Amino acid sequence: MAWKRKNEGEFDAVHAAEELDEAVGTQDATTTEEYIRTLEIELEGMGNLLSQKEALLQRAEARVAEQEDEIERIKMRLQTEADQQVESRVAEVIDELLDVGDDLGRAIRSAQEMNHHESVIQGIEMVRQSFGKRLQKIGVTRMQTLGARFDPSLHDAVSMMPVTDPSQDGIILAVTREGYTLHGKLLREARVVVGKLSS
Repeated sequence: MAWKRKNEGEFDAVHAAEELDEAVGTQDATTTEEYIRTLEIELEGMGNLLSQKEALLQRAEARVAEQEDEIERIKMRLQTEADQQVESRVAEVIDELLDVGDDLGRAIRSAQEMNHHESVIQGIEMVRQSFGKRLQKIGVTRMQTLGARFDPSLHDAVSMMPVTDPSQDGIILAVTREGYTLHGKLLREARVVVGKLSS
């Protein structure tokens, strides 16, 4: 069927509608209504199917979001555990190195007691100071313990010293091993002698 045009290049809608009516008019009206009903049923079915697919898609997207959240939680937990393990290992290594600092302190005291040449004592002291600066660079700080009040979470009381002054009761009077923190957390307790009021 050729659509007529009013002028060349223009579509004649009225004439096209008439031709369509003629073509459809040849079909039985009942058949056309059944066909339209069939199309409506199919369209409704397709709409229901589309709704089901959209619901499935939403559930799938929700599961993907849940899985992504779970993966993120696992990554964070693993990172935290790894950080804690590294931190714990670093603390162990530094704690071992602190013994070297203790040994240097003992060497200085021993050299002083034995009246070694002053240059020897100064040399050992310079090594100990250099060692202390390197520890500070990595976040290790020596606790100021002497004269502080005894705190069992920071100090290990190795002995008690009788005192008659009430203000010295519970005060650290001597330090037998220095205590240290690493980035503000306790690395090693200080071993101390604590004053105890005698009656």
